[in-house]
Amino acid sequence: MSNARNVRLRELLHSGKILVAPCCHDALSASLIEQSGFEATFVSGAAATNTSIGISDVGLLSYGEYRGIFQNILNATSIPVLVDVDTGYGGLLPIMRMVEEYEAMGISGIQMEDQVFPKRCAFFGVSVVTAEEMCQRIQAACRARRDPNFLIIARTDCAKSLGFEEALRRVRQYYQAGADMVFTSMPPTAEAMEQLRALEIPKCVSVVEGTVTENYSPMDFQEMGFSLVKYPQTLIRAIIKTQIEVLKTLYETGKTTACRDLLCSQQERAEWTKLKKYTDFEMSLQEESFLV
Repeated sequence: MSNARNVRLRELLHSGKILVAPCCHDALSASLIEQSGFEATFVSGAAATNTSIGISDVGLLSYGEYRGIFQNILNATSIPVLVDVDTGYGGLLPIMRMVEEYEAMGISGIQMEDQVFPKRCAFFGVSVVTAEEMCQRIQAACRARRDPNFLIIARTDCAKSLGFEEALRRVRQYYQAGADMVFTSMPPTAEAMEQLRALEIPKCVSVVEGTVTENYSPMDFQEMGFSLVKYPQTLIRAIIKTQIEVLKTLYETGKTTACRDLLCSQQERAEWTKLKKYTDFEMSLQEESFLV
C-alpha cells in the first residue's frame, strides 16, 4: 500500500514538468525547503555527515545515525523525502533491511551508488564495484520494497576512474536490472551533458556549483529529458561560508554589527521555525481548561 508522499512523488515525476529538489541535511533545512515552495527534498549524505559529526563524507556516518536524521526530517515536513543511502550499508541483507525500514518510516525513495564499501564523496576520488555487483544491489532493493511507488535511483560514480562511456553503459545496465531512475555523477563537460541528453531512460541530475552542471537551469534539464534535478551542495556550502564570515567578524572585531545583513531577525526566526503553531496549540488547551 502506497503512502501519500510516495504517490505524490510519482505524480510529480510523471507530470511532464521537472521536479526541483534542493538537498537538505537536517529537519530545519528540510522544513525551510518546503516552506520556500519546493515540492520535494533530497537528503544529502555528505551534508548530513558534515553537520552531524563535523567531518567530510568519508563513509563514517552509520545506518542508525542516518535513520535518526531521516526520521526528524520526515517529522518536520509533508513533502516527499528522497534519501542518499550510499552503497546500501554493506551488503545485500543490509539493503533488504534498509529498504523495508525506510519504506515503513515514510521515506519516498533512495539513491544507491556503485562505490566500494565503505564509500566516500565522489569528488575525493573513489573506487567502484563491478557493474554486476551493483546490479545485485539494485535487485535486492527492488525485491525488498513493498510499495511499487517507492523510488529506487541507481547512481554510478565510475566516470572519473573508468571513463564517461563506461558510466553511460553502466546506467543502462542498472536500469535493466530494475532501477526506476539513473544518475551519472560528475559529467565533466558540456559534451558529456549532451551524451546524457541522448540517454533515453528515466534520469536525474545534480547541480554542483563550480562544475559544468551549474550552467543549466531546471528548464534546460527538462528539455534534455531529465525528470529530477537535485542541488546537493548548495545549502551546506552556503551555511559553511556564512558561519565562517560571521565568526571571523566576531573574532576580529568583537562585534557582529558588520554582518547583520547575514542574520535573520528574531521575528523571522520564530516564523520559519513555526513558533505560532506551538503557542497556539498550548493556548487552546489552556482556554479549554477554563471551560471544564
